[in-house]
Amino acid sequence: MRNFARTSVLWVIVLMAMAFGVEPSLAAEQRFALVIGNDEYRAAKLATSANDAGLVADALQSAGFTVTGARNLDQATMRESVREFIGQVSAAGPDAVALIYLAGIGLQFQGENYFVPVDADIQRDVDVPLQAIRVSDFTQPLAALPGRVKIVILDAARQNPFGGGDRPLASGLALVDAVPGIAIAYNAAPGTVAPDEAGPYGAYATSLTEMIAAGGLGLDDLFARLRLRVSDLTHGAEVPWYVSQIDGPFFITERAADAPPTPNVMPVAEIRARPMRDFSNVDDAYAAALDRDTIDGYEQFLALYPNGPYSERVAGMLAVRREAIIWRRCVVADSPPAYWSYLRRYPQGPHAWDARRRLGELREAFEPPPNFAMYDFGVPPPPPVELGFFGGPVVMFVGPHYGPPPPPPLFFLPPRPREFMVLAAPPPPHERFFLPRPTGATIVPVFVRPPPTVAIRPAPPGPPSAMQGRQIPVTLPAAVTHAPPPGATVPGAMAPGAMAPGQPPPHPGPGSTLPQTPRGGPGGPPLPPPSSATVKPGTPPPPPSPGLTAPAPTTVHPAPPPHPTGPTTTVRPGPPPPPPPGSIAPAPTTVRPGPPPPPPPGSIAPAPTTVRPAPPPPPPAPPHPTAPVPSTLHPAPPPPPHPAGPPPGAMSAPPPPPHPAAAAPAPQPPPRGASAAPSCPPGKHLTPQGCK
Repeated sequence: MRNFARTSVLWVIVLMAMAFGVEPSLAAEQRFALVIGNDEYRAAKLATSANDAGLVADALQSAGFTVTGARNLDQATMRESVREFIGQVSAAGPDAVALIYLAGIGLQFQGENYFVPVDADIQRDVDVPLQAIRVSDFTQPLAALPGRVKIVILDAARQNPFGGGDRPLASGLALVDAVPGIAIAYNAAPGTVAPDEAGPYGAYATSLTEMIAAGGLGLDDLFARLRLRVSDLTHGAEVPWYVSQIDGPFFITERAADAPPTPNVMPVAEIRARPMRDFSNVDDAYAAALDRDTIDGYEQFLALYPNGPYSERVAGMLAVRREAIIWRRCVVADSPPAYWSYLRRYPQGPHAWDARRRLGELREAFEPPPNFAMYDFGVPPPPPVELGFFGGPVVMFVGPHYGPPPPPPLFFLPPRPREFMVLAAPPPPHERFFLPRPTGATIVPVFVRPPPTVAIRPAPPGPPSAMQGRQIPVTLPAAVTHAPPPGATVPGAMAPGAMAPGQPPPHPGPGSTLPQTPRGGPGGPPLPPPSSATVKPGTPPPPPSPGLTAPAPTTVHPAPPPHPTGPTTTVRPGPPPPPPPGSIAPAPTTVRPGPPPPPPPGSIAPAPTTVRPAPPPPPPAPPHPTAPVPSTLHPAPPPPPHPAGPPPGAMSAPPPPPHPAAAAPAPQPPPRGASAAPSCPPGKHLTPQGCK
């Protein structure tokens, strides 16, 4: 009885939750989208890519996505933006949904797809991996995240405006295999490119937005109808492609209960379950083959209508898909037999140069050995008629041999809504990197909204905007908001050869010199003045002998007196040379020094060692262990020597008194063998006959 009562209580709780529409098992779903549109390439200007990105971003906001978007990103900024986005999705947890939409130019190289940033300069085929961003670099991290739904949309299969050298690249994007949890969509079938469009919007972006605005379409239905719409708008020239390994249904948008009734359209699952022969006419069969977009569906159509009005077009789509699958399996095998087998089947195929390039990297010959065995790709080899569709590296379903396709039947695709018939061009954004916003109110109707399990990001406070109050502006990536204007210096960037704070100096190599550490800044030693203007006293010498008067020092760095060989003309004054034996030493520097005595006959008068005599020293201070503060002299060019000494008035005026902080220089002993020079009282001059 106790177990029965407990079970009854649990059932009552479940029934009450169902009655009030509560689903406790469903966690709040957070949605994130990264939308980038590049149109300002160095090699070409695209008419629709930036506008397409703005249109898709607007629709995704209506579907509950937190959109991060920008236009015209260079390689470094785009890599950082993708890294930031993946980190944002990872931090949101296992219930996050991620969507990436890239509009611009995409290239394929050796089985990998690349999205080209606006600063790319591709001159040769081998420049592609260096100048463009490999798509698998962000699809693989996305696949590793625990979220159930990750969608990557590449609106980038366009004609290559860059140079490829003498080894052309295959056109369009390469076929890839979807991994669990990821859906991948191209604007054109693998190996093909979309035609140039005049704008303001492209067929793929407007069709994608139309299907999001329809509401209630699962991913398979959405992209199947998208393929039919784009083919109809471009008259069969552009056929989108889609592959998915997402488990369970996923709806980008849903229709409200009070929404108008939907058109009577056959579900995709029911269409694909019907055999091709059950469709009553060739137009319906063509729509069914295009809806399935498989080798089996195209082969069934050609078996029923081998010479029909659309047989040539279907045969071309079959040939392109077979070649794309064979090349994909060749790249996965990555062996010489696989590349030799591809060249045997497609000697002039779109990927012939890719196969030869890879054989060269493997150091193998282009021609296989005699005992070569063909590699089994799991796909029947192409009939000879299919080789005629690969006359060059660019494949596009346009030309006189392709008849126009029929419009899709109404039970496949309803008529296009009126608001999508003509879309006005958006106003150009006034700020760098911002996506263009569609003109007027959002094109997603109010009765189409995100599923109830989606956590909606609240709108900023303020009055409702023209976007019906449901949306907030698209957020720029952090890497974009911190990017400097073109040609500006990055704040905080180091000049060439500079070192970051705290960085150890580099170890010098042979023949290199270390950069001089700047001084004088905060916390560093002061910058030295010119060496000729600094007095650097040393340890005070011992006192002179009794009866001798030491001359005032005038040197910068005391050094042993040089041997007098001639007049001294150095800028940095040195110690006075010793006078000849028996001569009288020059008078010491005083406040008003007299003229130096003439030298003895036959001797050379020493050059004056001071330009401006030093100020009179203060009275001797008691000895102190602290060294005196150095004082600064300002020497001028020495005057020419006079045979009888300087003329009266040649000496400069007495200098101003020294700064109170300056200490007297230490006394210096006289030269050896020299006697103390007598001094004269004020007003007298020293002569060989005495003071007069």
